[in-house]
Amino acid sequence: MQHINTEKAKIAYVILGEIIAEQRLKRGKSQRVLADEYDLQKSMLSRLEHGLNEPKLASILSICEALDIKPSELFKELEKRLPKDFSLIDK
Repeated sequence: MQHINTEKAKIAYVILGEIIAEQRLKRGKSQRVLADEYDLQKSMLSRLEHGLNEPKLASILSICEALDIKPSELFKELEKRLPKDFSLIDK
């Protein structure tokens, strides 16, 4: 039986959070400023950047819009940084 390994999923969440934080800092924005400017919850942004929450698609899309990046760019960068043999599904 195949199932998603939640410990492995955390690896992806942490890397995704690092990318979001890097993109935010690249634009010279604090979490508070970005959240205020784009009506995002600062606590949600903080938890995502620290890899503490499973990101919801709507949250990712909103953050990408706020950072003026395409979601595909975000996921391409995530794909580059994941370990080469990374898989969420235990076979």
